[in-house]
Amino acid sequence: MSGFHVEDGAYERFARQVDPLGDDVRDAAEKHVGPHVTLAGDGFSAMGHESGFAGAYSARMSALRERLHGVGGGWRQVGDASRRTQANYAAVEDEHSGAVRRFS
Repeated sequence: MSGFHVEDGAYERFARQVDPLGDDVRDAAEKHVGPHVTLAGDGFSAMGHESGFAGAYSARMSALRERLHGVGGGWRQVGDASRRTQANYAAVEDEHSGAVRRFS
């Protein structure tokens, strides 16, 4: 017999393991990058605001935070793809089982 077999529930277990990773990345973005998106007071001295450096720094930190949120969302998409694969695999298995029964 050719083909492959996937253990029952393997795709769902994988998805459950991957899901928290996306949340962890998004949480890390807020915890470690979020506080640096805005600069309070004279974060880079009064000169930092006048020279544009503080604004550039803030914009860069904001972009980095958004990118990390995107990475976290990407992990969620991996879990969702695994769930869809489970459903597709189950449908194909049912179809093949039905064909074998019809030919038997």
